[in-house]
Amino acid sequence: MDNDKRRVTLFWYSQTGNSFSCAERAGDLLERSGYEVTVSYVLNPTDSSDDADSFLFVFPTMQFYVPPAMKNFINNLPRQSTNKKALAIITCAGAPANVPSILKRMLSEKNIDLVNHLVIRSSNSWIFLNKIIPLPRKTNKPDEKSLIRVESFIQRNIINSIRRRLTIFNPFSLFHWIGVYGESASENELKKLYGERTFIKEECIDCNFCVALCPSGAISRAEEISYDDDLCIGCCGCMNVCPTNAWRCSKIGPEYFYKGINVKRMAVATGRLQHTPT
Repeated sequence: MDNDKRRVTLFWYSQTGNSFSCAERAGDLLERSGYEVTVSYVLNPTDSSDDADSFLFVFPTMQFYVPPAMKNFINNLPRQSTNKKALAIITCAGAPANVPSILKRMLSEKNIDLVNHLVIRSSNSWIFLNKIIPLPRKTNKPDEKSLIRVESFIQRNIINSIRRRLTIFNPFSLFHWIGVYGESASENELKKLYGERTFIKEECIDCNFCVALCPSGAISRAEEISYDDDLCIGCCGCMNVCPTNAWRCSKIGPEYFYKGINVKRMAVATGRLQHTPT
């Protein structure tokens, strides 16, 4: 991207901390390189965060599709008066399916041109097959090598010059159609995969990570933690971020959920943490 355009807004969403780690590394490099960087969590966007020369979107795939939090955020973005360029860093444990193509289409409706994207392999939030077949669990992704790829991507496409990447929609992708089904399925259908959600108050250590990171507002806090099943979208992020397994579901035990990385730092970065845990 043009060197004279120095304002970049980084929009991020993360469930387990994998995408957050990539966003941190990208933002740090841009700031060290003299860019004016606005970092904006999509569930708590910064005022005038869309007032930038270019955009960087960082998020994970969710069921082979753009996660609801990022999708809703983009749908609510104002259409840009002039065409702006964007990059994306997408984390996924399996196949990215057609997520880059879907993102490109969504952004084009806002007069934003997705010119390049990077896919980073990451640990899965939960692995259904582990209930049936014991599989090795890769809990070290994204690793330092992955984060160096993030830096290289930013260096090539923002700091040096733009490198356009062709984004091709593949209608024959099985993963894409699984994602389309998941996108159209009701939240109750998705929640049936996991079973009834319960909160064990005695296990809670009052960190408030689940409150800060719940994308739908299903988990809230006044005097104490409360849960509204009608608002739950079945992402199971609460199970990924709870350090004591206070959140459970009836069909899949906590041992099958990957515990996120940098959760405390991520919760603080959302700007929604009611207090900073020690």
